[in-house]
Amino acid sequence: MAARQRLARGILNLLAQQQSPAACKGQQAAGALIASAAQQVSHLHHHQAAPLLLRAASAAFSRALTTSAPLQNTSSGLGSLLREELDYEKKNYVRSEQVAGGPPAPFKLTEAPGDTLLTLTRSFKNEEISVDLHVNNQPSPQYEGDEGADEEGITTVAFNVSVAKEGKVLLFECESDGSSVVINHVSLEPKEGLASESMYSGPVFDELDDSLQRHFATFLEERGVTSELGEYLRFLIYDKEQREYQSWLDSVEKFVSK
Repeated sequence: MAARQRLARGILNLLAQQQSPAACKGQQAAGALIASAAQQVSHLHHHQAAPLLLRAASAAFSRALTTSAPLQNTSSGLGSLLREELDYEKKNYVRSEQVAGGPPAPFKLTEAPGDTLLTLTRSFKNEEISVDLHVNNQPSPQYEGDEGADEEGITTVAFNVSVAKEGKVLLFECESDGSSVVINHVSLEPKEGLASESMYSGPVFDELDDSLQRHFATFLEERGVTSELGEYLRFLIYDKEQREYQSWLDSVEKFVSK
């Protein structure tokens, strides 16, 4: 069972341990909330469903607290669950070779703990190239154990490539499965961004002439945005999510245990 599913079930078990009639009333409401969430996510991959179940379990825990008599040892029980989950994650976390080796040269990676943004930068002639991707802004993922997914990597990663010079930015919205880079949209914007959402941001990329699409792809390749980079980003985004999840578990465990 995925880590987040295990934590969600642990929270429910913690609720089930409460014996007072008032607590039982809270548990019934909590159980209905979880049952509804489980039905909604039954068709999803386990890593997609788990965060939703975890949120539902947390909401159920809060509802039980507000609709029941004071629960005994809930803080210590929740703290123990969080610590067990953190210990499990740390024990099983291994940085993949793809990430440990760093980004393809000459890109340099910039990231900060607690921030879901990852940025890779390099210079090319008189241009500044930036590749940005967010953990929280990715296609519906498939993770290890899902058909077609690689271990410790997601099948498709979404990212933006900015090519900046002379106060303007040529912005590419891209995806990669590690074997190729797909361009979804291209826009030319002021360095500070579009003044309003109503401004024209470029045509539908798939409707461009095939030759023009290929030349845009070559334009990115010349600047190092290749399938090799896409493969690195797939594993990087997964690794970042795992590390941030561990940090979240640690922070919440410390908070509830005080």
